[in-house]
Order: sequence, then C-alpha cells, then structure tokens
Amino acid sequence: MKKIGIITILKTNNYGAELQAYATQAILNKLGYKAEIIDYLFYKNPGHRKTKASKPSFSHSIKKRLTETLYPIIAGLKAKSNNGNGLKRERRFNQFHIDNTALSPTYRTFEELYTQKKDYDIYMVGSDQVWNPGIYSSLLPYMLTFAPEGRKRIAYASSFGVSSIPDECKWLYKEYLPKFSSIGVREKNAVGMVKELAEKDATWVLDPTLLLDKENWKKAGKSPYKNLGNYILLYELTPCPYILELAKHFRKKTGMSIIRICKNACAEDKDCTIMNIVDAGPAEFIDLFSKAGMVITNSFHGTAFSINFGKDFYTVTPARKHNNSRQQSILELFGLQERLIAENTPIGDISTKDIDHNAVATKLNIEREKSIKFLKNAIEE
Repeated sequence: MKKIGIITILKTNNYGAELQAYATQAILNKLGYKAEIIDYLFYKNPGHRKTKASKPSFSHSIKKRLTETLYPIIAGLKAKSNNGNGLKRERRFNQFHIDNTALSPTYRTFEELYTQKKDYDIYMVGSDQVWNPGIYSSLLPYMLTFAPEGRKRIAYASSFGVSSIPDECKWLYKEYLPKFSSIGVREKNAVGMVKELAEKDATWVLDPTLLLDKENWKKAGKSPYKNLGNYILLYELTPCPYILELAKHFRKKTGMSIIRICKNACAEDKDCTIMNIVDAGPAEFIDLFSKAGMVITNSFHGTAFSINFGKDFYTVTPARKHNNSRQQSILELFGLQERLIAENTPIGDISTKDIDHNAVATKLNIEREKSIKFLKNAIEE
C-alpha cells in the first residue's frame, strides 16, 4: 500500500481549509492508499514559529507586513473573548481533526519540516491557495522542496489564488513547478498559468470537497443546533451588506428564517430576527449546509458545498474584488453562471430560474470520475 504525505493549508480557523484537507486525505484512503496530512503549521496558525528560513519568498508592501504582523495578535484576542465562544469554536475545529484526520507529528518551524525524517512513497501538495504569491511566508514547502530526492511529487487542485503572477515572482514557479510529475489545478485559468510558467501541462480538476458525495459528507457532520426549521443560510468570507439585503428579499418571498455562520466567534448581525451561529466547527458547518433550504455566500467553498448538497443558492462577488476566477470557474463548469451575482446588482435583475439539480448532479459525477482518474494516474504512472 503506497503511503502518501499531503501538505496543505489547515488549522487556520477557516472552514474551507479544514474541509478540503480532510477531503483530500479521505478520497485517497477510499482509493486504497494510506494518506496522511503533513502537519506543517501554516504561518497564520498561532503555533507557527517564524525563522529566517521561513521568511516570505517575495517582498510585500508595508501595509501587508503590518497586517500580517498584527493578525496573530488579533486572532488570539478574539479566541479568548466573546463569552468563551472563540475557545468553544476552536475546540470544535480541533476535535474535527481528532475524529477524522490522520496527521503527522506537528512541524512548527520550517527547519523541523526539512530536518525531521519522513517516509512517504509519494508527496502531494494541495488543494487551496498553496501557491498564492501573497502568502507571507516561504512558498518552498508548498513546492515540495523538502521531499527526498527521487520521490514522486504531485499537485492536486492547487491554486495560485490570483489570475496572474507578478513578473518579479515568476522565477520561483519557473524553477520548481517543472519538478512535479503531475499537476492538477483548481481553476481553469491556472492551466494556462502553469503552461506559461513551467512549460508543463496541467489538468483542471475538482476541489477535493467535491470528490466526496453528499452522503459521505453527512457522515462527518454534527448537529448541536435544534429546531432550526427551514432556513436561508448565509456564509461570507469578506463583509458584504448586499448578501444580507438579498437574504431578506428571499425571506419575504419564501417565509424561511435566516441563519448566519459567522466567520469569527462573534455575532455579525444586530438584527434579532437573524440567528448568528458563532461556535460552529467544520462538522457543524457541514450539517448546517446539508439542511439549508437556500444558501447565499461569497465563499468558494460555500459555493462548492451548495453544489454538492444540491441547494438553491447564489454566490455574490464583492464589488471591490476583481479576481473572482475561483467562483467563475466552478459555476461555469456546472452551467450555473446565472448564480454568480455581482454585488449591488438590482434584485429585480437576478435570475430566479430554477436550478436543474439532476443535470448538475450528472455533471458532478462525470467531473468527479475525471478528477479521480487524474489522481490514480498521477499516483500509479
């Protein structure tokens, strides 16, 4: 049985990151391999220890440096405040991995990752924005430069997180991407980016959360919230008042209540008619999506779970954000472009045409099989 070590982004208090990491390992195990997450703490995790070796691969603005320096301080304060909700939420995040994920020993520093012995037959990176040039740490771990010489290196659903790479950053991708035996990327436009940077073919594959069907996901869900009834679920990564405006419009039309999964452990709505879920972990997130009557989101993974669970949904793109390639790619793939709504679009202009869930499910099964075939071929060839 081949043993596969996966390095990705997790333990960042982010639902999408935890769930894509779990899904990558889970699908590999279902295919008959022994998969393990290489528990290298992402630089935003409070337990990560910065060293000279882990300094950012690229230069960043003063504003960016200041933001990244303050982030762990603010995150720590938030976790300890809000009537204990932050700590409760953190425990649920940790428990999800205890219950579901096989993790290696924890590597808190760049040096620990590179010096402590690992014995995998295959090294894999992905998914998530592991190749984003905006990462305020070294990208070398996510280029698998710690893998022993001669071991196969694979990327699955890896994302650049941007639509183009700045010229001053291209050298790193040109040097390390050619060393991968197989590259699967999460966004359609990334296929061309890999070709340009590495003169290497890449394959557009599904995000790993879509490789598990909804029945498998439901098994990983937990439901501590009772008597929720039929509800519109809100989940936003970046603040967007228009999402709430849209939800209230559909509340009037449908009579459903509104529930918000809060990004952090504090209520985001002062309106007492909206239920704020402040302490959900990944398992609770899954359950809330699986039972929603409708979803409104601006999150890539919020979109992916809406598709996987066959929900009526809308994905809102913030007006100030110009790169929406992740959402555009996934919705284009499933013929759901009408569900991508630019912020502040007049509500009367929004399509209310029903989603053909059978057609979407059929397409999802086809794409799932193609992505799994890519994985098998990448591992076995």
